[in-house]
Amino acid sequence: MEIRKRNRVMNFQVRNAIALLILSSQSHNNASAFAFTRPTTSLSKPSLHHLHDSRSKITTLNAVSPAHNNNNSKEKQLHLLTFDLDDTIFPIGPVVADANVAQLRTLLNFGYDTAANEEIVAFSKQIRMELREAGDQVITYTELRKQSIKREIQRVSSTNNGGISSSSSSRREIEVHDSVIAAIFNAWLNERHASADRNLFPHAMSALQTIRQTHPTAIIGAITNGRGNPLHMPTIANYFDFCISGEDDGVFPRRKPDRGIYDAAITKFMEMQGLSEKEVDISWIHVGDDLANDVGASAACGAKSIWFTMEEEEEDKELPSWSTATKEELQRRAKMDEMAREHVSAKIDSLEELPGAIMQVLSG
Repeated sequence: MEIRKRNRVMNFQVRNAIALLILSSQSHNNASAFAFTRPTTSLSKPSLHHLHDSRSKITTLNAVSPAHNNNNSKEKQLHLLTFDLDDTIFPIGPVVADANVAQLRTLLNFGYDTAANEEIVAFSKQIRMELREAGDQVITYTELRKQSIKREIQRVSSTNNGGISSSSSSRREIEVHDSVIAAIFNAWLNERHASADRNLFPHAMSALQTIRQTHPTAIIGAITNGRGNPLHMPTIANYFDFCISGEDDGVFPRRKPDRGIYDAAITKFMEMQGLSEKEVDISWIHVGDDLANDVGASAACGAKSIWFTMEEEEEDKELPSWSTATKEELQRRAKMDEMAREHVSAKIDSLEELPGAIMQVLSG
């Protein structure tokens, strides 16, 4: 893991050095980029900004066309490419199913022989409802799962002690050591990453390889509300430079579709490039499967969006078993999805089409 991390850092440094050489050789007349202005969402004309190299020396940067293309190409250089993860890089259904198997296996190893994942899902829904009734719906997915695991352990312990009919309040008085909960959760999380690595969507690897070859100076990141992290997935780790999670300190509770998580990604990009200006022109493309969370939300922050959908015109999806969404919430979400459609810069139904879609957006 440490070797892979060093290699990733070295790869970034090499790409950054190449970028500086390319950028310094271009003229201002070739400047062209999608503008990103913080904190507004409007686009402005390309402008000069500064890039610090690894020695903190300031270099003037113009947005330029990719060096690998014909000099007459009208394509813009890609500075930043970000991905959603769940149902974009891998299917979340089978991944969570595998993680739940690991979770249950660990519970059984601890001696909770009547534990059931269905009960954990039920507790998760119960906790969500309790939070809603209390007027406080802010909870991380990590904390929600840990609380659900704890309640399941308490249920099993109560049953094993002959307290089948005991009340929920009395069951919750049963002490459960935090280390046990952490071990069960970590088993779930580790398998989530392992399964995601095994279940990548077709053409995910080849698409990332092509993108990296075609846009060698681009920064590639992940923006996800959940706990997935491509840097913990050996097959694709070297293609990603960073990951921003909705559970990160400084981000939570501003998960998608809130712009806070996207602002955090831009801040990370600027830090990696040594940028300090508050107004920077960048060419940024975001790829995701969710109209509201990915297309609409990223567009509101200055990105061009590529919508990845494997279903015909986004047919109605069945709600997850753990969902506690109200009718009003579902209606509000449907409106957000509809509004986001106008911000789709390109639509693909296979990751095999992604490299071409990126070139299409850059040429637009």
